Order: sequence, then structure tokens, then C-alpha cells
Amino acid sequence: MFGRQAIVEIFKREGVEYIFGNPGTTEMPLIVALEDYPLIKYILSLHEGAALGMAHMYANASGKTGVVNLHVAPGLGNALGALYNAMVGKMPLLVTAGQQDSRMLIREPLLSHDLVAMARPLTKWSVQIQHIEEIPVIIPRAFKVAQDPPRGPVFVALPSDILDDEADLDLPSSSSFYRRTPPDPQGIEAAAEILIGAKNPVIICGDGVAASKAQAELVQVAERLGAPVWNTMMMGSLNFPTSHPHFTGVLPAEFAVIRSLLGEADTVLAVGANLFEEVFYSEGSPLPEDCSLIHMDDSTREIGKNLPVAVGLPADLKVALQKLLESLVSKMTDTYHQEAQKRCAAIAEQKKQNQDRQEQRVREKWDNQPISPARLMADLRDCLPPDAIIYNEAITASIDLFGMIPFDQPGSFFGNHGGGIGQGLPGALGVKLAKPDQTVIAVVGDGSAMYTIQSFYTAAYHNIPVIYIIISNQSYRILKYNMNRYLLMQRITKERPYPFMNLNEPALDFVSLARGMGMSGKCITRPDDIQPAIKEALSLGEPYVIEIRTEGKGPGE
Repeated sequence: MFGRQAIVEIFKREGVEYIFGNPGTTEMPLIVALEDYPLIKYILSLHEGAALGMAHMYANASGKTGVVNLHVAPGLGNALGALYNAMVGKMPLLVTAGQQDSRMLIREPLLSHDLVAMARPLTKWSVQIQHIEEIPVIIPRAFKVAQDPPRGPVFVALPSDILDDEADLDLPSSSSFYRRTPPDPQGIEAAAEILIGAKNPVIICGDGVAASKAQAELVQVAERLGAPVWNTMMMGSLNFPTSHPHFTGVLPAEFAVIRSLLGEADTVLAVGANLFEEVFYSEGSPLPEDCSLIHMDDSTREIGKNLPVAVGLPADLKVALQKLLESLVSKMTDTYHQEAQKRCAAIAEQKKQNQDRQEQRVREKWDNQPISPARLMADLRDCLPPDAIIYNEAITASIDLFGMIPFDQPGSFFGNHGGGIGQGLPGALGVKLAKPDQTVIAVVGDGSAMYTIQSFYTAAYHNIPVIYIIISNQSYRILKYNMNRYLLMQRITKERPYPFMNLNEPALDFVSLARGMGMSGKCITRPDDIQPAIKEALSLGEPYVIEIRTEGKGPGE
């Protein structure tokens, strides 16, 4: 068979549903081969970063390996920012790129480069197929490596002559892996002893919880301990139900502020979390003085990477939490249980006070024009169908999103990884393809949307019915907040403008942009028009854009 046939046949055996890509000349062999495999659908993107962003969130929502096909060196280069996000998020991806005919690579033909070297820093494994006989080994291994804990992207370069070569090949069947690795029993006992002795335990969770489907176990542990639960800053999946009394919020990106929020914590149980995501430097540890750290993760690299641990537990998180819960229950006395219940009551009361303040904030801003993000999120909450999935790239409006909309079901929320913006538009398409029977709504800031605006075309071309709510504050508002933080750190007191952070001259028009790429939409400037617009979009069953003109001034403007 031809090399191109062998690769697509292995894709079929591995259960590939979609290939996300932007084709070029070196990809023609795969495009031709796909004609004989109608169950594998090629999802066309007009930019490689958007293609990888779709595959990233398809993998996140489905748990399957997302497959991406890029075009030679410039195409891979265009996708590297998105590949960084996938690497940080530990997303299982098989990223391929066409390479020029290997017989002329020494002559450095147009668009060629060392693709393996380009991809290596951002992947678990990077390789180029040199002979057609390597296909039955390399492609199945790529799927295996992408899913091996900790998961992550792999890269395979595909020279065009290898794809068109022909040989007798023995293709392997797909392998079945059972990857739930139990923790060390002594480590579980040591962790339980520390937690039982803690007066003020705190839990910090990250996306490893969702990847292991361990949300229910984490809830049980939190309730047994009487511990508040924080999520790390980059929340790409729902790791703990946000309406649960113990969910406290999302941690910021500065050690000193984290330390302040953790208060008098004497023990931190970190589960599937990278400790910590920082933006601004501050002196000292993010943990309170004399606080013990217990860290569970499927990546040994993350445990103890930046902070010493009292107990490090590399394991599958669902199994580890089950074992920890069993040990805690066996050790708990009536006195401990009573103290834990007191902590639970105090946490619930604090949660209620926070919710009351948020509701008051909404009422105060209810009729504001431009529209308040708090009002927008309240109206969105009241329109959501039971099966709704929200993709969040609202950035500065995220506080209002979490304050107004409860996320309780695993898989009902997705967000960014890595911090590189522009993930919302393509990511929502990947989620919808993974969850075709559910309603997917993406809430995306206007600055972020412009990074991957080509995603509108993909939505229209394939008729992927995602509803986009664009928060149009006509600025990079997060940068205005960060500018204020920087000026404070540098003790600069003179009032200064926000250069290069406004998007109002000329103003962006997302409805016109959407229409130019085949989508319908509506711009909302009056708060009373929000709910009718959302309900109309929900009734259409097609991709749709709602641009909401919201408050755009930064603090101090």
C-alpha cells in the first residue's frame, strides 16, 4: 500500500473522527487518501493556530487524541503558540506537518526547515518518518505517547515522497491501555496522618482532576476534611462544582496574594495542579509559614518542582483520592468529625456572603449602558438549557461569569490552557465536535477573538452550531489592570494613559466580520435586549454571533 493509505488506515484503527488542518501542497497525499475514508472528517481551518486550537479542545472534551495536519515550516510556525498552550495543558495531540520531498531536503527547498527541531521543545516526542516501513511503528507509538501520563502533544513530520511511496506493510491493530496507576500505600497513609492532624486544611485543584474524572472523589475528600477548595488560575476544565459551598474561587497569579488568600492554612492538599502560575514576581513562598504540602499528580515532574513536599504522590488521581478517602475515614474520630463540620459550616457561610455581594453588585449595575458584564452573565444564566456547555475566554469578565453561573456537572465548562489568548473561538468548535448533542456557548473577549477570527469561517463552512457571545469592551482590558499593577509595583504615581490597549479607533464590528464569513449575528447595546438575543440564537441550531457592547474603561479611567 501507499504510505498515505497506511497512515489513514492507522488513524481509522485508532478511532480518529476528525483531522483539523489547513492543507498545502505537501498535504495533498493525505487529502487524496481521505477520500476512501468517509468516516474521518477533515475540518478546514484558515489558520494553523486555529486548527490546533480546535484539536486541543476536542481532545480536552472527548479524552481522545486530537489529530492536526499542518503545512511545512510556516504552517508549523503559525501553530507553535497554540502548541505551547496544548503542552502546558497536557493535551493528547498528534500534530503532523507535511515536509518537502526528502530527496531534495539537502538543497533546502522552498518552505522546508528542520520541523522536528521546531516542534521538539513543545512536545513529548518529535520525529520525522524517514522510510515507509517506519509508518507502522511511528504512528501507533505517537498515539500511545500522547496518552501516556502525563498526556501531551507529539509531532510527526511527513515527507511527501514517503507518503507516495509503496510497500508491503503489516499494520498493527490498535492497542488497549489501562493507565490508572495506584499510589504508594505508605504515601497514602503518610498523607492521611498529616491531614488528620491539620487544623486548617486547604485543597488546591487543577485540570488533572477533570482529566482523571475524579471530581466526585475530590468533593468527598473536601467534605470529610472540612476544607475550602481553590482552583489554580488556568482553569481549562471543571474540576470541582462551583456552586458547592466548599468552592472558594480561582487563585491569582502572584505568590504574595496567594499566600494571603490561603490565610492560616496549615496543610495544603494539591491535586492535579501546577504550583503555581505566576505573572508578577513577589518575595517568599506562596504557602503560609509552616504549612505542609501534599501533592498528588500523574506527573512526577510537577511534584516538588518548585515547592518542597511533605508527601508527594505520583498516581492516577481518581484512584489516589479513593485510597486517601478510605484512609481518612478509618482514622477519623468523633471529635475530628465535629471539628470538620464546624469548618464546613464556616465555609458555607462565607460562600453565602460572597454570593450575596455578587447579587448586590448585579442589582447595582442592572441598567448600566454600556452593559455591565455582571448583568450579561445573569441574563445568560437565566437562558441556559440544562445541557449547556460554556467555553470561557472572557478574561476580565470571568469573575462575573463564575459569580453568576453555577457549573456543577463535569464537562459543563471549558477554558484556556497556557495563557496564550485566542483559544475561545476555535476551542468552542472542538468542544462542540466532541459533544455534538449538547449546546455549546463561547463567551469570548473582543481582543482574544481577533487572534483566531478565521474560526468563524470554519463554523459556517462545516455548520458547527456554536453560539459566540463576544464581550466587546473595545479594549485589552486585562492589560489595563496589569498596567495599574505594574505602576504600583514600580511606585509610579503619575497618571498615565493606556497606550496600545484600546480597540475603538477604528471600532471592531464582529457582526460584520461574521457575516463576511457566512455567519449570522446581532449586536446588543441595550441590556434588556440580551435575553431575547440569546433565546433567538438558541432556537436557530446554527453558528451565531452575539456582540455585547460592555463597559470598557480600565480602573482609573
